Amino acid sequence: MSVRYFASSDHATPSRGGRVAIGGVPFDDVTMSEATARIEGLIVSGGTHAVCTGNVDHLYLLQSDALFRTVYAQSSLNLADGMPVLWLSRLARGEAPLRERVAGSDLFWELARLSHEKGTTLFFLGGAPGSAEKAKAEVLARYPDAKIVGTHCPPFNTFDAPEVQEEIQRQVREAAPDILLVGFGAPKQEKWIHQNREALKVPVSIGVGGTFEMAGGAVKRAPQWLSRVGLEWAFRFLQDPLRLYRRYFCHDMPFLLRLALQMWLGSSKNSVEDAPTRRLPMV
Repeated sequence: MSVRYFASSDHATPSRGGRVAIGGVPFDDVTMSEATARIEGLIVSGGTHAVCTGNVDHLYLLQSDALFRTVYAQSSLNLADGMPVLWLSRLARGEAPLRERVAGSDLFWELARLSHEKGTTLFFLGGAPGSAEKAKAEVLARYPDAKIVGTHCPPFNTFDAPEVQEEIQRQVREAAPDILLVGFGAPKQEKWIHQNREALKVPVSIGVGGTFEMAGGAVKRAPQWLSRVGLEWAFRFLQDPLRLYRRYFCHDMPFLLRLALQMWLGSSKNSVEDAPTRRLPMV
């Protein structure tokens, strides 16, 4: 079955710092230091901004989730969280692929360093019970001058209750962070940010998935050499096979192979500008 491509609102040329369309989803061609600088710029630019950290699972979910596609289309910064996204970019724009993986779990520590050095304020929202507090303790152990102005773990079972949502908004608004890091898991966290960022008035909001658990030590991070060769997913799978088997082996891997094949076959027939608007059958 074919993979569906989606229209992108940004058909940037392959200049450095532009956007690369992968399956019709625009990713920003930035390094980690450039991404951090962009986020600094968003904080002072005014308004409220969302940052997405995309991987293959996001690309798979985008196939059938219109709101999730809207989130990516309207995001101020879309970062390539996984190595397969970089590999796909070589098929999308072979002459100018994405230069670097910008993983959300690494960006977390860069933002902690930024807070330590420049006083940027952070709020940790979500994660497993206690994980945001443990992540805060680890950040302060490494960066003692970091400004973490709040943590909050809303209850999972009653998350959608009006009183729970009101309490989230109250805590975040009172803390008034520069950056809100949200660990609800994808696509829940990205949709929640999209629907609430104007009310929260936070300059920059970023979905970080299970980063609090990794930062706090509850979940082990893969060794760097495994991450460099694109096998971080395997390390995560071995830690939680029952939960991740269906995601990785039934959804993400078949999807990745289909998308790579379609992009490779189409690269000699379609320009980059044409590729995002092709309409292929839904997976």
